[in-house]
Amino acid sequence: MKHTEQIHGGRIFEAARILGRPWTEIIDFSANINPLGQPRGLKQALFEDFERALHYPEVRAESLSARLADMTCLSADYFLPGAGSTPHLHLLPRALGMERPVIVGPAFAEYEAALARAGRRAEYVLTRERDDWQVTNETLDRIFKKDPNAVFLANPANPTGRLVPTDQLLDLAAECLRQDIWLVVDEAFIDFAEHARSMLTLVEKNPRVIVLRSLTKIFALPGLRLAFLAAHPEVMERMIPLVEPWILSSQAITAGHYCLSRIGFKGNTVKGIRIFRRQLVQELTALELGRVYPSEANFVLVKLRENLVPQALIDHLFQDGILLRDASNFYGLEPGFLRLAVRPVEEIAALTASLTRFLAGGR
Repeated sequence: MKHTEQIHGGRIFEAARILGRPWTEIIDFSANINPLGQPRGLKQALFEDFERALHYPEVRAESLSARLADMTCLSADYFLPGAGSTPHLHLLPRALGMERPVIVGPAFAEYEAALARAGRRAEYVLTRERDDWQVTNETLDRIFKKDPNAVFLANPANPTGRLVPTDQLLDLAAECLRQDIWLVVDEAFIDFAEHARSMLTLVEKNPRVIVLRSLTKIFALPGLRLAFLAAHPEVMERMIPLVEPWILSSQAITAGHYCLSRIGFKGNTVKGIRIFRRQLVQELTALELGRVYPSEANFVLVKLRENLVPQALIDHLFQDGILLRDASNFYGLEPGFLRLAVRPVEEIAALTASLTRFLAGGR
């Protein structure tokens, strides 16, 4: 196993330049963005509010924190909006120490990158392929044997798409509180998962829990960069002095208010994801590419069968204008793993056609 490199999906503009095609013709299975797109009316809302760009935005997007407070049982001082979760990840070790961090993997490369930038060396506790990458009680035992003072995990996990069982999640939070361990839970994809338990309900009574939430994924806003961190106000007091001013543009704040007001959008998304994910899994299984693991998120992890050359497959699809995410650079995964975003049916059909041509070529 090798350590992760900082390689991400979603390089659609780079692909369009290389292929000499309009970016609108590229089909992107490498980035896990809502396949239903943005909430209807968002473009008009941004246009109507464009005059705000004449002035400096709110210093810390305070109005967005107030809206988040209205939507939860927490007050505004529990929230810190940000331009995606990456700035928050880099803030945490600087503000809170985290000298002995443990990452539950396979995991997003930016956890390790943020810790390394702050001079911290992370250790990993990996979920197991034989458990279909599920967090178990044995996983928790291995975490605490590392004697951490910070634990990073995602729920659902990226790239495996697995939800942490509620019992294990609550046990982990309780033990972290008892042992004074920071617990950073990345919920970037939780809005796509049915029956998921958010840790937002715990931050008031458990000051060791820190929750990262993305609005980028669910509302299809990767170009605007929009997320928030939730933590106890006592913890926020340690972070706020290190936060740069004007953390969000006026357009991002406007988008946040509009998207959070769209009642029913998330529910409709979950229904669509269920349908599209089932279709994607059925097509991949029928093609006999390899093992398709269970997922509760808007992406699936695939382990290619041994006689397929991963890079040849990726290159073939690239020439057809279809982007895949090579998952072998996630710590804990070897060459041959791919992560595929859940996309609309017509894009799944294009993927299937390209894969069929590749397999017919005997590669």
